Amino acid sequence: MKRVFKTEYELEVLKYVTEVSSAAHRHVMRIAKAGIYEYQCESEFLNYCYKNGGCRHVSYTCICGSGVNGAVLHYGHAGAPNNYPLKDGTLW
Repeated sequence: MKRVFKTEYELEVLKYVTEVSSAAHRHVMRIAKAGIYEYQCESEFLNYCYKNGGCRHVSYTCICGSGVNGAVLHYGHAGAPNNYPLKDGTLW
């Protein structure tokens, strides 16, 4: 059963990790360019969260794909590795 109300501390934590995650997304958008690989973008995201936010874990698995791979739900696992290079025109 879920709780409807959060404590002040829980709200502070949620706000903090949202800020860290948002900053990590902006960081990846700045460095994403043709020639780097999807997994490098994922690595940059995870590293940013840990290095700059102290977040050793994230609450979701990264779906880091370019082009048509970006539309694949749960992309980026052993069966569908995110190992393709970014190409011009594949990032929107």
